[in-house]
Amino acid sequence: MTTDRDRTGLLLGSPDVIDRRLTARLVLAAGVLLGLGTAADLLLRVPEQVGLASDVYATAGRALLDGQPVYEAAPAAHPGYRYLYPPIVALAFVPHALIGQTGALAIQTGLNVLAGLGTALVIYRALARRGVGVTGVDFGLLVGTVLLSTHGSGHLINGQTTAWVAFAVAAGFAALDRRREHLAGAAFAGAALIKVFPAAVGFWLLRARARRAVGVALAVGVAGLLAGLALGVEQTAAYVEEVLLGRFEDRTFDGRPEPTDSAGGAQRQVAALFGLGSPATALVAIAVLAPALVAVYAGVDLEDDADRQAGALATLAVTLLALPLQPRYALVFLYPLAVLLYTLPGGRARTVLLFATAVSFVRLGYEAVRGLTDGVDATVLEAGLVALRAGLTVVQPPTLGTWLLVLAAVLIVRR
Repeated sequence: MTTDRDRTGLLLGSPDVIDRRLTARLVLAAGVLLGLGTAADLLLRVPEQVGLASDVYATAGRALLDGQPVYEAAPAAHPGYRYLYPPIVALAFVPHALIGQTGALAIQTGLNVLAGLGTALVIYRALARRGVGVTGVDFGLLVGTVLLSTHGSGHLINGQTTAWVAFAVAAGFAALDRRREHLAGAAFAGAALIKVFPAAVGFWLLRARARRAVGVALAVGVAGLLAGLALGVEQTAAYVEEVLLGRFEDRTFDGRPEPTDSAGGAQRQVAALFGLGSPATALVAIAVLAPALVAVYAGVDLEDDADRQAGALATLAVTLLALPLQPRYALVFLYPLAVLLYTLPGGRARTVLLFATAVSFVRLGYEAVRGLTDGVDATVLEAGLVALRAGLTVVQPPTLGTWLLVLAAVLIVRR
């Protein structure tokens, strides 16, 4: 917990506090710069990614208006992509359908920018409540992290909803910090209705003894699913069968992954090291991750602010590692991560936290490295490329960064 002495130091700008703010700014700025490079690469290499998700949403909205199966509808330009959210959420995309593909991207981009501003404001105010001397520079870096970093730039280009989810999760944690459990539960439920996996925050709510938040989250989530029945029982049945039960079937590993495959998570390490396929990869990954989360929960002091943020961070980091979709949704743990970056005192835990955050922003592709080394004497680079290929086969940098965030959380609660 931030003590009066700590708060005075934050306000007066002690050397340690100045160092915290500077290093937090540097690591967030690095993420934004790397994200701009990633965005430029995506736009140049795969321009068809622009507005892909918003096109899918508009198609789902049109299917809903026409009384057609939402989960069978696919955009003409992207026949391999389908809508993946609950039926009730499709109502939010009716305006996208009415305005057309280009307009849908404009709407989605505007909403994502608003979500980015909202997330940054929530975190900015949380830091101010803790006595951190944040300025417009920090607010700009937080907005940039949501929208332009390697965690966010691809979602902005796609027209994805990840920024909405990040905002809802951040708002939930902020409400939980202020003991407004009803609001926290509603916010977490809203995030889970869109992307499902934020429901794992429920584990942390139980550990934090936020029972009212759990109750509200369950009520809102169930109500949202039941409301979808009004749009047709067959729509809800399709959601359960095709999304909840079948969503990850094409994203699991069958044996050793290729270094060019960007799918991350702990399942990648299991597949690469042991040659296992689904469902064994998922079961082994969970068995490895569970003790780490238990260790964090066992060490948490609920009266200590850093411990609470570490518990929240570990919950989401472990969830993302358990899923083969990681690292696509790293934005969801920005609230506890940013609070820790700006407030955690110097020491081993902070060093690991900073390094982990920096590594999580890195996108290092094997083919890209090979392209950069064209023309260089192959005998000089061969050993390095072989080692790089072997390393990327086992773990991608964002996944390594997420593993290190879990380690940082363990160190924080044991400090």
